[in-house]
Amino acid sequence: MTARRLLWLDEIAVDQRALVGGKAANLGDMLRAGFRVPPGFCVTTAAYRTFVEGNHLQEGIDMLIRAAGRATDPYALFACPMGGAMEKEILAACRQLLDALPAGSRLAVRSSATTEDMPDASFAGQGETYLNVNPDQLLDRIRDCWASLWTARAISYRRQRGDILRAPEMAVVVQAMIPCDAGGVAFTLDPLGREAVVIEAVRGLAEAVVQGTGEITRYSVDRHSRASSQEGNNVLTPDQVQLVAQVALALEAHFGGAQDVEWGLWNGELYLFQCRPVTTEAERFFTQVLPGDDHVWTGGYLNERFPRPVSPLGWSVVGGLTEDLAFRDPLRYLGYRHLDRLPLTKLYRGHPYTNVAVFQILYKVFPDALVPDDAVRYFPGGDTSLRRQASYPCCPVDPRLVASMLCHFIHEPANWSPLHNYRHWARFAARHEMAMAEITQRLADSADLDDLWGIVEEAQRWSRELLGIHRWSLMAADLAVPLLGRLVRCWVSPERQAELSARLVSGLPNKSLELDQALRRLAGSTDPKGRGLRDFLAEYGHRSFSLDIYYPAFADEPEQVLRLLKVAGQGPDLDERLAGRESAEREVRTVLVARPLGRLELLFFNKVLALARRYVTLREDQRFAWQRTLTLMRRAFLRIGERLVDIGLFAQADDVFFTTFEEVGGLVLSEPSEAPRPQPTRLQPDIRLEIRQAVAARRTTFERLQREFDLAPHLTYPPFLRGNRPLEVTSEGEAGRWQGVPVSPGLVRGPVRVVLAPGQFDRIAPGDILVTRSTDPGWTPIFGRLAGLIMERGGQLSHGSVVAREYGLPAVVGIPRITEHLRDDDLVLLDGLTGTITLASKK
Repeated sequence: MTARRLLWLDEIAVDQRALVGGKAANLGDMLRAGFRVPPGFCVTTAAYRTFVEGNHLQEGIDMLIRAAGRATDPYALFACPMGGAMEKEILAACRQLLDALPAGSRLAVRSSATTEDMPDASFAGQGETYLNVNPDQLLDRIRDCWASLWTARAISYRRQRGDILRAPEMAVVVQAMIPCDAGGVAFTLDPLGREAVVIEAVRGLAEAVVQGTGEITRYSVDRHSRASSQEGNNVLTPDQVQLVAQVALALEAHFGGAQDVEWGLWNGELYLFQCRPVTTEAERFFTQVLPGDDHVWTGGYLNERFPRPVSPLGWSVVGGLTEDLAFRDPLRYLGYRHLDRLPLTKLYRGHPYTNVAVFQILYKVFPDALVPDDAVRYFPGGDTSLRRQASYPCCPVDPRLVASMLCHFIHEPANWSPLHNYRHWARFAARHEMAMAEITQRLADSADLDDLWGIVEEAQRWSRELLGIHRWSLMAADLAVPLLGRLVRCWVSPERQAELSARLVSGLPNKSLELDQALRRLAGSTDPKGRGLRDFLAEYGHRSFSLDIYYPAFADEPEQVLRLLKVAGQGPDLDERLAGRESAEREVRTVLVARPLGRLELLFFNKVLALARRYVTLREDQRFAWQRTLTLMRRAFLRIGERLVDIGLFAQADDVFFTTFEEVGGLVLSEPSEAPRPQPTRLQPDIRLEIRQAVAARRTTFERLQREFDLAPHLTYPPFLRGNRPLEVTSEGEAGRWQGVPVSPGLVRGPVRVVLAPGQFDRIAPGDILVTRSTDPGWTPIFGRLAGLIMERGGQLSHGSVVAREYGLPAVVGIPRITEHLRDDDLVLLDGLTGTITLASKK
């Protein structure tokens, strides 16, 4: 059957998007559902095709695509006759429409492309809209709408989204023009994350809001209480505000998702001109909107582990484990009863945050002297006294706190006790190593979806057990290292305390330094790209620059290692570090022996020192073991992605990184396998399309967030939030001087090199002071080139701090936005004893 070239809006069904475009499909659906939409008709894509084919325009369109719309003026290209039959049909419909309207009425002519007003892309502003059109101008305006499909901006928009080959077509909506008293736009999803409908209104036509040319008044209507607030002059009455909000929410319910609604008021009636999905649906994964969110959130703790925006799969693999094991379980052990009401973690612009209330509860019972030094990064302004605002526990001997801790800890004393945890880890590490070897072999032999999913689930179980030990190792390190520093402070002069404390835990063997040494041996070998590289990757190939499994391990992308070979500096002199550690220990012992209770204090010092050294080492070694598990999971997920490409669910294997752990499991369990499975359910074609569209939308959002982070990390990853609004905390005092946390003693003057990602390593020259957000264990080889280190994040036990001490690099951390304040080649004085950074001269 030949497709119709013209349809009245009340004839259009919701499934006719390919014929009438997104805008007309939504308007027709709204009209049939009883919403007030101005009457009109749609010139369909069949008419567009007839016009293009009849005037032989495809060659010109192809030229526009190749030149991104610049080689030929699309409006001149489309300035061709429509043909007698089509013109007559359109003009007849126009007369029929005008006959039902008051004399002198004009028209609104709006583009309706097949690719616009979709959940993953609005195409907003790409097609033309013409208002107050005289009937004798109608044919020209329809041709202009068709031409707007091929402007430079429209082609560029589709190219950025990877849609250039989707072959879009343009329909055109012709409606009665409504001369509004007031108009605007309503969003049922507040961009700032509040549970509110946001209304922007102007006097006159809504177009002034869309174009940003009018004096806009902003209303916010709570979705639950319907209480409203206003910013700007009065445009709407309170009743009109409620009416717009009520209709917007009704449209959200009708379409099953947040909506962007263009509306107008005329003679007391509310008209709807456009309704489309809010195109942040995919982004809501990366910026979570929590009901009633007025919590304060910190990037501390998680920002060192995930320095860049996280992929959906990467976060779902690690985020749930982190929330359960690092936060939920400890709060339960403390007897906190309201876990179901307290959100613990969330994403903002792809970055993970933790509720500050978690750290308030965890640290409330700590006396000031025992609050870990690293805790400053969890509280705005580094004010650890904010922990006292927590309503629970009431005091260190709160009966519920004591009873709960005894009840929970008695079941696993070998794990939580600092005197036993490292032994517990040693036993686990042996089992873990054997299990990873078995999983590696299974992965090599497995091709069936069920087998691959079984590998993923087993690896996740090992990750859960590993992190269940690791959390207590971190706690032991957080207690032992600061305690060691405080003890030394009691026994030696303040001038010597920082240096001695750092030297006491320096020169300790760990997996990161072991990898570093192996890399240097590889650089000095006769065949660094042959057998030497293969041997290196066999031992260390599972390492990666991130815990996010989106990023490949060294073995999966060996070019990372070759780039490290080019920039790796000279490593620390381990004999010298060992000698420094031993001399510091002798100096403290000499002081203690001379004290009245020195021998008793010496016994305590020995025990604390041994624990601090054990757990500083375990911190790095456990990350090394965990990344082996994560790398195997990454490979298994990619194999699953390949199988899902084969059955048409994915366009490419790495689409799997834009699904979640649970979603991949659902897809695997929905597909018949070679082995019998109870009640298999094959996904229908429309579900497959929906999956591919959702994956594409998340990929697009993720890539955009990555670009935004590279452009302005200080804006896209603020250290603290209130709700979804950045909470500004500055550490800058007088101009050109910043105060941070000293983590590795020493004084150095040198040029700054601001580096935010491994791909920028080749910019680092010997003697530079590295300024960055945070470092990862994979950054270790570049430390040999540096003269000093400045980080926005971290504390004494951050990876960068530990390695800086190993290398003898002066280092200061915890200076928010320092990567914004300093620029390449700025000359600074870095004092690793006091934690101050002073700008000596600016580039």
